[in-house]
Amino acid sequence: MNSKLTYLFMRGILRFIIMLRSNFLSFITLVTIIFMYHIFFVTGTGTSAFLNHLSEANTIRVYLANNNDIIAAEVLSSVKILDNVSDAKYFSQKDAKAYAVENAPKSAGLESLSEEFFPSFIEITPTNKEPNTLDKIVDEASHLSGVDEVSYGKEYITKYQTISSGAWVFIMVITILFALSVIFVIYNTVKLSLYRFKEEIKLYSLVGATRPFILVPYLFGALFLSFFAYIFSMVIFMAAFAPFNYNVLIPSGINIYNMPSGIYFIISCVIVCIIGVLSSAGSTISFLKQVSSINED
Repeated sequence: MNSKLTYLFMRGILRFIIMLRSNFLSFITLVTIIFMYHIFFVTGTGTSAFLNHLSEANTIRVYLANNNDIIAAEVLSSVKILDNVSDAKYFSQKDAKAYAVENAPKSAGLESLSEEFFPSFIEITPTNKEPNTLDKIVDEASHLSGVDEVSYGKEYITKYQTISSGAWVFIMVITILFALSVIFVIYNTVKLSLYRFKEEIKLYSLVGATRPFILVPYLFGALFLSFFAYIFSMVIFMAAFAPFNYNVLIPSGINIYNMPSGIYFIISCVIVCIIGVLSSAGSTISFLKQVSSINED
């Protein structure tokens, strides 16, 4: 049994080499498809994670009706005793300007603006980030005397969460499309190889070859084709993405994309190999049914 499996394994290596030499463009196409999937996956997951980060309401802003420090102190005292408030800090107009200058891009030019353009506010740190907790604090704080507006950007958070969910839908759709592309490429690559050896397969049938004898080498061949295509795509991706990310994107302030973890590469490689084997099986079985020349076990 082991010798028979070894023989079929070696024939699988031979089929892989022949498929690679005779259909090298198919191999390049497969590498390109997987490489592009890596790009779309990183883009989609990075964007989703960035939007999820933006949708986290860490603080609540209480904008005052006027910029009187005495009234602000009274409001601050009232805010601190509200339920679910962990901490609260008052920002005068001067503090608000300094805060804006520190957190805004360098090109914003906020330093040249007068302090009068920056409204004073109180920043609340809630005990947790649950929407019900945030809404309750907003409702209670908005009824305090001297308060003009209270907000934690709920409308923007909702939009960010919707777009983040859309990013994952995009990833799922892209995954399905790329999987179908891999199936199509491997299916046709194996089918072309089968037609190349059509006469040899007929000859095997005359000496009593069974379907597994024809099928198994192509399963191994497709497995090797899928595995090496994945390895090549991963190497190209890492060689192209890492320098571009660290030398171009991050210095430009776009620090939202990270190299996928090793788990991602392992799982996606296994999936690609499984798709390759199943595509090869489908292609081979379809071919054998067409020629109707192989004996059943």
